[in-house]
Amino acid sequence: MKKYVSLFIVLILLVVILSGCWNSREINTLAIVEAMGIDKTEDGKISLTFQVLKPDAVNSAGSDGTGGSGNAVTIITSTGETVYDAIRSATETSCRRLYFPFNKIVIIGEEVARDGIGDVTEFLDRNRETRNLEYILIARGKAEDIVKATSEQEKIPAKTIEMLLDVTYVTSQRTKMTLFDIHKILASKTASIYAPGITTIEKESKDEEIAIPALEDTAIFNKDKLIGWANKTETRGFLWILGEVVSGIIIVSSPREEDKKVSILITGTAVSVIPEIKDEKLYVTINITAQGGIGEQLSENVNLTEEEPFKKLQKNYAKAITDEVNAALNTIQKEWGVDIFGFGKAFYRKYPKEWKKLEKNWDEEIKNITVNVQVDARINSVGMSLYPESYQPEE
Repeated sequence: MKKYVSLFIVLILLVVILSGCWNSREINTLAIVEAMGIDKTEDGKISLTFQVLKPDAVNSAGSDGTGGSGNAVTIITSTGETVYDAIRSATETSCRRLYFPFNKIVIIGEEVARDGIGDVTEFLDRNRETRNLEYILIARGKAEDIVKATSEQEKIPAKTIEMLLDVTYVTSQRTKMTLFDIHKILASKTASIYAPGITTIEKESKDEEIAIPALEDTAIFNKDKLIGWANKTETRGFLWILGEVVSGIIIVSSPREEDKKVSILITGTAVSVIPEIKDEKLYVTINITAQGGIGEQLSENVNLTEEEPFKKLQKNYAKAITDEVNAALNTIQKEWGVDIFGFGKAFYRKYPKEWKKLEKNWDEEIKNITVNVQVDARINSVGMSLYPESYQPEE
């Protein structure tokens, strides 16, 4: 009897172990989404545009989405009362079910963003197929136009957008934001979100005009509603405050020839934000330490390694950083009255008791903060050449 019982238990275990994946799906039954655009129709419904990988392009495109020119995707559109409803409605034009685990690009149309993105991102946060790691971008216009854009370098156009975001550190004048980042910011009662803007540019290719995606400006929100766009200078200005400037080029005037320019490569930064309450008024001191190196100089008769011009060049470097920070503060803090700088968090940590009163009217309090920007900029590299070939040292 024990022998039969043991055999029965073994058979049961084999059934469990060898039963396979009960909920597995064959890849040839799925529409693998590479990018998703969210817009609104004229009657207020949700309009979705999907960039979907073609079944016969799965292997030819490569696992990283590269592999030469020629799109490996097709476009699917649908509408619905909600995002989820519109996704299910896509089955009316697609014989394959939309599959999201590989999607890394979500583009939200400008009109949707101005109404508030909280509702449309709720589905992405709740759905088990999404990973909260999707990059969120805001279209200058309709998201549909971006999703339908082509690429000259990648078979999967969405890969182009992903790569554009991954190299934003080169200039530190563009941003990137994931769905996880957005939900983390929205969890705060006072902080507001920002996200990279994206548009299309027309380009001639093989005797025809094509639209290709391009990053443009930064979308600034009041909580979850789009209120304006920060240009490249203002974007790097608030990235200085956030301590997220890691590289980039700053153009300054030459010390002795103001009409000549010097390119300084940002090589290292450190930032501290110090809040203070005095006589019931709010103050913030931003201390920025920046390292840099001379990457290019167009002066013909200046040796920048000499003490006097070298010190002035460092002052010009510090002033350029200060100007960028003030440009961001003047527009985003003073004019729009939103806190993307983390000032609220800084006051909460240092003054938890006073913060209970401040947070109730933070939209107005943020505008009245006096901000002092202090920059210590140092140049520690001059490159392979000490001075221009045309420079004639004094005898």
